[in-house]
Amino acid sequence: MTIVLLVVAVFAWFQFRDRAADRDSAAAAECVEGEATLFVTVDPDIEAPVRAVADKYNATTPQVRDHCAKVVVTARPSATIVAGFTAGGVWDGTLGPQPALWIPQSSRSIEATRVPGLIEGDPTPVAASPIVLAVTEELRRSLDEAKVAWSDLPTLQQGSLGDIGLSGWGGLRMAQPDGDATLAAATAVAATVSGADPLTAAAAQSGQVIAAVSGLAAGAPEVADTGAALDAIATAQQQRNADIHAVAATEQQLATRLGLVAYRPAGAAPIADHPAAMMSGQWVDQTQNLIASVFAEYLRAPEQSAIFTQAGFTAQPPETGPGASREALDKVAATLAHPVLGVQSTVVLDVSASMSTSEGSGTRLSNSLGALRSTMNVMPPDFGLGVWTFAKNLDGTKPYDVLASTAPLSTTQRTAIDTALDKVRASESRTDQAYPTVLAAYRAAVANYAAGRTNSVLIVTDGPDDDSSLTGAQLLADITAATDKARPVRIDIVVIGGSGTETLKDLTEKTGGTYTRVATSDNLTFASTVVKALTSP
Repeated sequence: MTIVLLVVAVFAWFQFRDRAADRDSAAAAECVEGEATLFVTVDPDIEAPVRAVADKYNATTPQVRDHCAKVVVTARPSATIVAGFTAGGVWDGTLGPQPALWIPQSSRSIEATRVPGLIEGDPTPVAASPIVLAVTEELRRSLDEAKVAWSDLPTLQQGSLGDIGLSGWGGLRMAQPDGDATLAAATAVAATVSGADPLTAAAAQSGQVIAAVSGLAAGAPEVADTGAALDAIATAQQQRNADIHAVAATEQQLATRLGLVAYRPAGAAPIADHPAAMMSGQWVDQTQNLIASVFAEYLRAPEQSAIFTQAGFTAQPPETGPGASREALDKVAATLAHPVLGVQSTVVLDVSASMSTSEGSGTRLSNSLGALRSTMNVMPPDFGLGVWTFAKNLDGTKPYDVLASTAPLSTTQRTAIDTALDKVRASESRTDQAYPTVLAAYRAAVANYAAGRTNSVLIVTDGPDDDSSLTGAQLLADITAATDKARPVRIDIVVIGGSGTETLKDLTEKTGGTYTRVATSDNLTFASTVVKALTSP
């Protein structure tokens, strides 16, 4: 009897266990933890395929941690979401739900949003599309025949398409609407010009890059956005007279635009890679984080490739490696917003007796002349340059001599400066009158201000040994009086071997310039300082 009762008890226990398991399975099937919604925000250009994949995913009635998972897609421009995440305040509800998964147009948006604790790891791309120039077939043929590179675009923008056989078209008229494609194109120009790909922060701040990016932006046709630019190009009655000839866009954006074709300039190869970024802010719980991870992998699965390729994208794009840093991108964006078409600088060179001091195989003066000549040789023709010398009584009773008035570096101007530099010799005067010279050069620079450029005065001295009646305090006061906020002029100073003066240092701080002391003129430090002063906006 006991054995029978034991058998019955064991049988009952197994029955109870199975029923409990069935109840647990049923509870799981019914999502006992309720519904968990994953909010996904995407750039509008990839909205359609992502929404289609989300619908497909939702149709599988997915379950995650006893939750019924559901994906909800919202489309917002990448730049708007970047601003929303970096504002530092409460999330703007007009942007839609704060996402746990964000798919912007490119990794450039990810870099712009990099703050501690916001994005998990390095987001992997979902689908990609090359960034190209959207143009008409006629313009594409001419660009292709001329083998136009990214680095050529600023020259065509500020010059004439007649240089590539399209007489009567004027300049390139490349629109620069706010957006990722414009930033990508400008960064490609910067990388190609500088030879730094990916673009570094140092390269982005160089004079040649600032000049090139400014050449794209200055005078560019005004347009609301990329779509409006594409419409304007496609519907123009006569291309040569069109307000817009080109705009940066993705190949995917051109897929449905009749009358437009893509031109890929030589050089860098920018791309819109649409990375899926998992957010890790306080609004994202563990379940949403897990759903985000699962859905991101679902997006990249080979089964979804056809949805993206049919929409004009390259599914499962290859890894592109690290791109430009946030600092570099910020500098390019700032230059686009505030273009500076080069530098107009007046060099004021000390020729007092101490500049004949030997340093290396030359003298301080000859080394200075060499640095000035080599810099002039690499300065673009739209940069301005002029040269003064100073000591004491160089031009009658004046302490300075204007060797070449400041003007754009045309062939004639280069020849004039080069010829004048051949005649420069150190004077016999052991003292100088630097302060009156600096004041005169500053006033001249303000009077002859070149709009749209960085205007500067560069003083190269091994002193000063000023014996004029103008005190340091009075010089600062006179410079302040001569300052015109509408015509800012920067003063840069390089002191060779000496200690300079506090007055000169104060002048650079007052005008936003640089104050550099070098031990000798016979090294790259001195030469690079001169180059930077004459080419950096």
